[in-house]
Order: sequence, then C-alpha cells, then structure tokens
Amino acid sequence: MANYSITLNFFLPIKIVGALKEVKVSGNFAFDWRHSDFCHCTVKAISLSDKIPTKEILDDWVSKSKVILDEQKSFKVKVENVAKFSTALFAGVESEELSKLHKKLFKILPSSQPQFEDENYVPHTSIGVLDQDIEILSGAGRNFGEFEVKEIQLVIWNLNKLDEPTICHRFILAETP
Repeated sequence: MANYSITLNFFLPIKIVGALKEVKVSGNFAFDWRHSDFCHCTVKAISLSDKIPTKEILDDWVSKSKVILDEQKSFKVKVENVAKFSTALFAGVESEELSKLHKKLFKILPSSQPQFEDENYVPHTSIGVLDQDIEILSGAGRNFGEFEVKEIQLVIWNLNKLDEPTICHRFILAETP
C-alpha cells in the first residue's frame, strides 16, 4: 500500500470550508478535511508511492508543470452540491477553466489514478474520507460559494497523516484582467 500521494491542487478559502462544515451525514468520517487546514481540490493526481520521490523527480514535475501553469491565468470556481464516491464525501467544483487545465496537465505529467482523469476527471473537494457507507442528511443541491484560484501547489500527502502535507512548490497564477 502506498504511503504518499503527490498532487497538484488548490486549497479552499476559510469561508467555503465554514459553509462545508454545515453538511450533515449519518455517520463518522475516517478523516474530516473540514477540520484540517488543507481542504483542497486536486487538479492533477501525479503519483502514489511507498517513499517520498527524489528531489530530481520532484524538480522534473515542477518543471513540466511550470510550462502550463506559467501561462495559466487565475480562474473562478464554484463549490456546490454534495455527493459521495465509495471512499469519500465531496462537494462538486464547477469550472470550465479547471477542466481545461486538468487536460493540459494530464498530457505532460504521470498519473497515479488514470481511471479518474482526463475524460473521467470529476472536479471536487473531499469533505471526508469514508470507512463506512453514510447517508447525506444536508447539503445536496447547495451552493457553498465561489472564489478565484490564484495559486496551485505541488503537495506530498502522507497518507498516514493527512493533516501534515508538505507543500513542495507554489505556482502563482497570472492575474485575470
């Protein structure tokens, strides 16, 4: 089993996380992202690994990402609705620009989860990690807010300590005129 997940993502503003805290379910989470400082949307899943990749590998991913992200303007996303995968409760992230960006990054970076990428990419922010089935009691159909994504991070997630990620690189997006 992998110990680390390396992703490109952006973090949600406190105001949106606060609205997500109002979502109620019939059970408990194995991990509740809303009570961490790292509630996020994965733009691109790059690698799952037993060990942290070498500096050379990380530098290569940063370099490849910069080709796309240095040209990327900031963009708006809307967080709305609540649904679940088999392993996570999530809110949808709506943005045509985010989907376009994902497709560009998918073409140049490795993929740890190709079955969920490219045409199968579902932009979302995980609310909680599930270890059992739950029922959604509130939040379906709700609009949690909108914001502008101005930064994307390359992050190493320790899958045994999800509240202690390592931000390897920050990509500042160009201001939208």
